[in-house]
Amino acid sequence: MNTFRHIIALLLVTLVPAVLLYWLLLHSLLPVWRKLGVTASQYLLWAAVIAVAFFLTVWREPLLRGEYGFQPMLAVVGAVFLVGAIVARLQIERFLPWRTQLGLPEIDPFRYEQKLVTNGPYVHTRHPRYIQVTLALAGWALVANYPAGYFTALLWIPFMRLIVHLEEAELQRRFGLDYGIYCQRTARCWPHPVAVNRRVKV
Repeated sequence: MNTFRHIIALLLVTLVPAVLLYWLLLHSLLPVWRKLGVTASQYLLWAAVIAVAFFLTVWREPLLRGEYGFQPMLAVVGAVFLVGAIVARLQIERFLPWRTQLGLPEIDPFRYEQKLVTNGPYVHTRHPRYIQVTLALAGWALVANYPAGYFTALLWIPFMRLIVHLEEAELQRRFGLDYGIYCQRTARCWPHPVAVNRRVKV
């Protein structure tokens, strides 16, 4: 169990910052990626992800120094979060294709035409994918029970807010009034009572 927990903590501290970097670079440098095109952009973005993950793996010892040990109750709570994340992920996959999840429509909206998704989990919140990731990170952090794992899960929150802000600005530019109306009818992240059981037609 200790080895499993250590592997989970290692994946948290190496992959999460690398994936965050992918989305920050994607949204903050969109004009650059659009000039380069999808193929070159993906090579450069994933090269940055791999480089960061490799660097953090090399320096894993100080990052993973100290741990709180296996705590059954925390592991149970973490498992509940993970089940919730899996259920949410399965729902999201039905409405958001992989190319959209990689941000390809942002880079080349003509080649990867995308309609505004307002059904399924997107009825209740504009960003169910980020809520799903939050649940997954919290679940894995509780199972691992490492200080670095908790720090990584907490680090996700402010960066998620920044990514959401950048993503919504891009969606507003692409979908205009339709997205504005959709925003008025849904919660940004956590569903609120008004949004529940409402199907948006745009």
